[in-house]
This record gives sequence, C-alpha cells and structure tokens, in this order.
Amino acid sequence: MSERKGLTYEEIRAKKPVKKGISVGMEGENYIVALDENIAYTLTAGAFYVWSVCNGEKTVEELVNKLSEELSVDEETAMSVDELKEPVTVIIGQLLEAGLITFGE
Repeated sequence: MSERKGLTYEEIRAKKPVKKGISVGMEGENYIVALDENIAYTLTAGAFYVWSVCNGEKTVEELVNKLSEELSVDEETAMSVDELKEPVTVIIGQLLEAGLITFGE
C-alpha cells in the first residue's frame, strides 16, 4: 500500500474524493463499511460522514464548507472551516490508505 501520511489540506483541497465500498451496518456507535466480503472497516461517526459525502462531485474544499454549514446550525457543534480543515484532511488520508476512497478527476 502506498504511503499517504503527511497529506495537507492544500494538496487535496481541489480533489474530488469518491467513496468505495458499501455501508453494511453498525457496531455500537461505529459504522461498518465493507470493500468486499473479506475486507471491512469500522468507522467513527465523523469518518463515516466524510466517507458518505464523497460522491466524486464535490471537492474536499466544498465538503469542508458544507460540513461547517451543517455543524453551524447548532451552537454546540459549530465549527469553522479553518477548524475542520485538519481533521477532515486526516480522515481523508486514513480513508485513502484503507482504500475506502479514491480521488476522481
């Protein structure tokens, strides 16, 4: 597997991630996403959300902006775009490493 550590937001902000695999249920508070019948991953709610919105149509920057808008509806969960850049970049790096997303054109 190729080395994906050290991705920066600037490197991926214009890329359009595309999810791979299918959601097959939950285990406790985590979501299970399978690539095939032998390979499945357990994702936190945040990672599952990022994975689920990767449809290949929006750039990472657009996804971060959308997430910030959605979280801003509730004062307790509100996060700015700047606060979301790093965690979303980390999650995308982990999803790429696992093969759960690729970058479209």
